[in-house]
Amino acid sequence: MTEFPQTLDWAHVVARYQNGADVEPIPGASTLAVTGADEEKVYVKHRLWKDALSRENLEKAVRLLGEGKMTRRSGDFVDQYRTFVADERPTTAATVLKDLGFLE
Repeated sequence: MTEFPQTLDWAHVVARYQNGADVEPIPGASTLAVTGADEEKVYVKHRLWKDALSRENLEKAVRLLGEGKMTRRSGDFVDQYRTFVADERPTTAATVLKDLGFLE
């Protein structure tokens, strides 16, 4: 069994999203696009809004996933993210972390 990474390779995140990317939504979520990334945030756009996910919160979520303190199932992850990390677009965070391979 492959060991789950406990850190988020931010250079990979920036490389993946700096020029934008369409990401597949988790079940039950609306389609969104990642419009960019820099050293502190991943920028996202939905048809009704624009926002950003902070590096700090995404890194905390990955650390908790690696420690086994959060589920890797994307649907259940949303509530845990809101509770243990932040109420910062938890469904969007789940979508991005699934796209990066951290969630099922």
